[in-house]
Amino acid sequence: MRREDARVRVIPGMLEIADREREAMWEASAAMDRERRRRELDAERLQYHRGQAERHRRTMSQLVGYHENEAQKLLERKES
Repeated sequence: MRREDARVRVIPGMLEIADREREAMWEASAAMDRERRRRELDAERLQYHRGQAERHRRTMSQLVGYHENEAQKLLERKES
């Protein structure tokens, strides 16, 4: 028996239990990491969409103003 094998075979079946526990811990850790990353991405998306809404609001307001001015010019030209 090799030295490494002697350390592994302390109690029959114990290694299998340790492997399952380690796997369960890894799964839980991975799930927490995925959840943390999802929350980070959601926060980034929220910031992006709020910013886009504000930029569109400014742009649309300017666009509406431009078209109102153009319409007013045409009305004034029609009246003269």
